Amino acid sequence: MNQDLQNLQAPEGWEIQRHPLGWSKRYAFANYAQTRHFLDLLTAVSEKLGYYPNLNFAKTYVVIAIQFENDAVDPERAKFAAAADDSAQQTRES
Repeated sequence: MNQDLQNLQAPEGWEIQRHPLGWSKRYAFANYAQTRHFLDLLTAVSEKLGYYPNLNFAKTYVVIAIQFENDAVDPERAKFAAAADDSAQQTRES
């Protein structure tokens, strides 16, 4: 297993799950319009990166769960986490 992949850490605010390795984060929004905007941005990120994480959402929140294979962080999936954080920031500022 590539040591560099094992050493990638979860971005700030993401919870780490062990066995199988995964990251999750809950994003809260003021209203459904913000939640919907965030989900639309996530769709674009998924299409760009070719990765579709598990999502759980309701009127004012979205939970993203990213699962990794072989207990090693995949840099492409790590990019999704960073892009989700950026999308949440963008949503709250719009």
